[in-house]
Amino acid sequence: MSERRKRRENLITALLIAGMCIIIAGTIIFAAKYVKDSGESQVSVTEVSTETTLFSESVPTEITALSTTESSTEATSESTSESASESPSESTTESGSESSTDKATVTATPTPANPESSTSSEETTGEEYFFALSSEPDVLTSISDLKAGTLLSTAQIDKNNLSQYFTSVKIEEGDSVYERINGKSYQKNNDIKLSDLRYLKMLHMNFNNDIQVGEMIVNKSVSDEVLSIFKQLFSDGYQIYSMYLIDNFWEKNAGTADWNSIEANNTSCFCYRAATGGSKLSKHALGRAIDINPMQNPYVTYKNGKPQYSHSNAADYVSNRSSKKAHVITTSDKAYKLFTKKGWTWGGNWSSPKDYQHFQK
Repeated sequence: MSERRKRRENLITALLIAGMCIIIAGTIIFAAKYVKDSGESQVSVTEVSTETTLFSESVPTEITALSTTESSTEATSESTSESASESPSESTTESGSESSTDKATVTATPTPANPESSTSSEETTGEEYFFALSSEPDVLTSISDLKAGTLLSTAQIDKNNLSQYFTSVKIEEGDSVYERINGKSYQKNNDIKLSDLRYLKMLHMNFNNDIQVGEMIVNKSVSDEVLSIFKQLFSDGYQIYSMYLIDNFWEKNAGTADWNSIEANNTSCFCYRAATGGSKLSKHALGRAIDINPMQNPYVTYKNGKPQYSHSNAADYVSNRSSKKAHVITTSDKAYKLFTKKGWTWGGNWSSPKDYQHFQK
């Protein structure tokens, strides 16, 4: 009896072991199939979540897929989230960097791609669904390579280091500035040498209150104080319509160029020419006279007490010289105060002519 019982117990044990092996094998097969199914559903979840992710104007640089399957296990959910956030994020960063390198002033508008362009799960890397990322423009450390007239945003300006935007450089024969002025505003003469002149790059606020790049040529003896004056005017928000070399308006001769510059309400300095209405050399010929906003501050002569002026655009500003009128220079004007403080004289104080635009030293 004892031996029979022992055999029975051994048989039961063997059956139990065999049953456990079958259960374990079944579990392994089920788990393998489950993992395979989870991998396929992961791609589907990535597609759906990529298409349904919402973007605002401030688009994030990483895109995290939204899990849409409640029945997935915790491990499957984590795997899906990681996979969906890695591939699109890399493509987004790359796309954003390409779209922010072409313009000085960046105002990129997000533009959605066509979601119907994707035809398979392998193609849905995110490229078809990305928005062009808007990006903040870089803060500039120099404006030397920017053309006069270029508009900048306040985000591009380091307000604590404005001096880097107000610079003076020599003009050398053969350089780009020399090629612009040679035979025009500058001609070889016995009164002033090329080495006596300096090319300035400066910022100013235009009449739309936008930051604009300006340029000017002045005598080297006054270059530092001119930079100082215009830097203060910029800091104070003083508006100047435009600031180009008079050579931009060149036509035939210096007299015509001066006329064209005034008609365009352009602020300028150097031009080798005689004084208006005379034969003596103008202070402009020496780079020691600056005309500011000439339309609102015209050159006026008087005949029998009546004002005479040449430019029709100055009509509203010949007699009405109220300081309350925009851009009109008076003795209470910021430009007047800054220039006269450094020893410059103002043509508006002359008896006749009255040259309201003109400061000289």
